[in-house]
Amino acid sequence: MYNLETIIEELMEKSLRNDAKKYLDEEEFHVAKKLYLKLLKVQKRLLILDKNYYGNLIVITLNTLASIHKEENSYISAIRYYKYSTFIIEKLLDIDSIEKSSMLAQNYRYMADLYRIEYQYEESIYFYGKARDIYLNISINDYKRELLSIYNSLSIVANEENRFKDTEDAYLSALSIYKELVEEEPDRYNSELALTLYNLASLYFKNNRVNKAGEVYLLALELLLYLHQKEPFLYKDTVASTLYYLGKVYTTQHEYVDALSAYRASLNHYIELSEDTPSKYAPYIAMIFKDLSSYYLTQNKMDMAQYFHLKLVNIYKELIYYDEDRYTLELASSIIDGVRYYQQHTISLYEAEAIIFHKDYLEVDDLLEEIECLRYEHCPSYA
Repeated sequence: MYNLETIIEELMEKSLRNDAKKYLDEEEFHVAKKLYLKLLKVQKRLLILDKNYYGNLIVITLNTLASIHKEENSYISAIRYYKYSTFIIEKLLDIDSIEKSSMLAQNYRYMADLYRIEYQYEESIYFYGKARDIYLNISINDYKRELLSIYNSLSIVANEENRFKDTEDAYLSALSIYKELVEEEPDRYNSELALTLYNLASLYFKNNRVNKAGEVYLLALELLLYLHQKEPFLYKDTVASTLYYLGKVYTTQHEYVDALSAYRASLNHYIELSEDTPSKYAPYIAMIFKDLSSYYLTQNKMDMAQYFHLKLVNIYKELIYYDEDRYTLELASSIIDGVRYYQQHTISLYEAEAIIFHKDYLEVDDLLEEIECLRYEHCPSYA
């Protein structure tokens, strides 16, 4: 039977909850925090009346406090509240096991996200793993999207930690779910599937699994070209990047005709993109010019090699106006390469020297030494 004090406590709990939510909705976080902390004390006292009801309210309060701290960029404090909430769920709530498990998994995901923001990747991977294991034990079909989110996050964190196998496993697990989701809703998930294929291929390429990279890039390209037909502007840069890396893969595999075709297709896309935003896409064009000049050099086609090298120098001369610090060394190095590899006159070395002479970069001394060596090689009497 209720006494007057208990009734007052219940009324106070409802009043505090309403007031706290009001200030939270108005983004008055400082006031909302104070009210939620008062609410928490009252809810703890009311636990003796109904452990599950008020225990659940405590979890909501703690998670709300965590979300407020997250909004204020106080991530470590937010994690502490999620951990407190997790303890209440585990030790106090006597509810349906699936509901309890999903609540725990959600908290683990929240903590993992916050650890990721704090660059504490080991902790992030640990809590993503705990959330993943719970969802796998409950039912994959009911939690496909939750698992997908975890696998995508795991792939990012594991990649940052250079954990190749963990990253690969995360991508492959995500792909298996995307395969099912695409069959259900193709228009919704095709884009995410294509991006995951692209990222997996890039992982293989970065780790020198060139043959696997080529296979997966081709799968990504097939889907990206389909998406590009529907919305060219959204997918043109990813199509261009995929073609570029396919060119590098084919070059490594000595498939030179296919490599040249991929490079040219990529170049066409990047040229179109650079018309609107040259500072963003011109560096990619420079990359392709550099690779094409190297490609023709290996084929001993010196006219074409020199043609693309001169294109490379010219584009760096333009890019230097957008970002001098970033492209000064690239321009000087390209000019030096013109003498070293493409039989250009040593007089151009004076231009390279003038570009870097008064620059305070670590690499300047090395480049100046290269210039001196090239002058001596081409004109021994210079020394």
